[in-house]
Amino acid sequence: MSRLRRLLTCEIIAVYLNRGGVMAGQVAGSHFWVGPGTERSLTPSLPSSLVFLAGVWVGFAPYVLHYSSAVTVTGSDVLVALIVSVLALARTIVPRDWPLFSVANAVLGCWLLLTPFTLGTLFGVTDPRRAVVDDVVVGALLLALGGLSAYLTYRQRSVTRTARER
Repeated sequence: MSRLRRLLTCEIIAVYLNRGGVMAGQVAGSHFWVGPGTERSLTPSLPSSLVFLAGVWVGFAPYVLHYSSAVTVTGSDVLVALIVSVLALARTIVPRDWPLFSVANAVLGCWLLLTPFTLGTLFGVTDPRRAVVDDVVVGALLLALGGLSAYLTYRQRSVTRTARER
């Protein structure tokens, strides 16, 4: 039993290090976040995975930071969290497809930046600074990372397109 486990562990490590075979959707010779089509630079999957984590945080932040008494802000944050998480997860799994999902995440980041000032976060929250800072910081992250993911996708597509034309 121990020898079999050791053998399987060695095989998994070898596949993970791209010495052969395919693991979890990876093409041999490329990593999930660094692709050969972009001269070994970042692929859109890394920013999208960080957007996913930010989306999960936005959903739990009203309850963790205790500003869930403002129903309007909490509902907005949870709705944004659900949409951002689903779109970012799709972009993480298939990083070369659907760059508009990243653009949508960037737009939702803009919405999150404006939420404290448009939905009246200052009313109904005992400590409005938490809600304002959280929404502004996470909104800026979503805007930057969503835009970066879309930019990387379009750059990767142009590199691939020019390589095919040659």
